[in-house]
Amino acid sequence: MAGRVALAAVLLCAAAAMAAAQSASNVRATYHYYNPRSINWDLYTASAYCSTWDGGRSFAWRSKYGWTAFCGPAGPRGQASCGKCLRVTNSGTGAQITVRIVDQCSNGGLDLDYDTVFSKIDTDGQGYQRGHLTVSYQFVSCGDNELVLEA
Repeated sequence: MAGRVALAAVLLCAAAAMAAAQSASNVRATYHYYNPRSINWDLYTASAYCSTWDGGRSFAWRSKYGWTAFCGPAGPRGQASCGKCLRVTNSGTGAQITVRIVDQCSNGGLDLDYDTVFSKIDTDGQGYQRGHLTVSYQFVSCGDNELVLEA
């Protein structure tokens, strides 16, 4: 019985650690001009890192959420992050938005599309003035398990 309790405690701690590893706060979020609306949400045209794996996804999938590059301190990296969604919160105003990871970055945080993401949560204009926002993020379900690629 004591062995089962110890195993349950270890598993519970591991689950808590995994959940904590999927979110971060006090993250720097800069902006990038992907302009997805003007390029028909085409990941290839945007030269996004994730286009290798997700460029053939349907228009509905590509345009469901605004885009971001991801290089945050917690969560999967590289191909493993492609197509995943984040709930991003502006730490200064509390404004939130769900975004899709379509690219990599090197700023140690997020590089949010200006029109579809950054401007929507920069509700007081301070992020634009400073050139970045301070945000928190959490990996969330995108609500679409579409696996079909367009030809």
